[in-house]
Parts: sequence; C-alpha cells; structure tokens
Amino acid sequence: MWREAFALVEAGVCDARTIDTVVKNSFGRRLSVLGPMENADLVGLELIRDVHRILFPHLCQNQSPSALLERLLGKGETGVGTGKGLFEWSEDSIEEVRSKLANHLIASAETATHPGETNE
Repeated sequence: MWREAFALVEAGVCDARTIDTVVKNSFGRRLSVLGPMENADLVGLELIRDVHRILFPHLCQNQSPSALLERLLGKGETGVGTGKGLFEWSEDSIEEVRSKLANHLIASAETATHPGETNE
C-alpha cells in the first residue's frame, strides 16, 4: 500500500492528502474488522482474480525506496520531527492527529472488550 501510495503522489496522480482521504473513506474503514482474505472470500475469489488481472500490471513494482521519499529526506524533511514531510506539521496539528488516533484506538478496544454495550 505504501509503495503504491508514494508512486501515485510521485507520478502526480494526486497529492498525499488525497491518498489518505481515499484510504480512510474506503477500505480503511473495514480493515479493523475485515481482513483482506476474509474480504476476498466475501466478495468472491473470481472478482479478486479479475481485479488482480486488471490492476497488477499497472501497480508500482519498485524494488527500492521511493524517489519522492529520498528527495524529502535529502531536504531534511522527516515528518512531524521537523515539522514537514508529506504534510506541513504544527504542534496543534500533531496533537490533533495523535489525539484522534488515541481516541479511536481506545474506543475500538472498549468495543472489543465490551461488545454490544453502548455509552448511552
């Protein structure tokens, strides 16, 4: 997933924010409850095979790190540690992302520990 995401940004197909939006609002929503193999059986292996036949020839097959990644690192842009990477980061935006992730993981853990309970 990462290799293809970097390849799409590097090729100018879309920007990093678009990649994250698409993943978060599509298959990313299902990943915590439906793994890729379960999904394959659920939708049918024939469909999975057809998707593979169509998509695989067009996917990035680089055997080394992305040139985009190397360029960013070459400029000293390491992500939140330097305030810039694929995104611009402020202290507020870093805290917002960390808080959102922590709250999501806590809620997921509580749901897994106490299935069927609600906080009403």
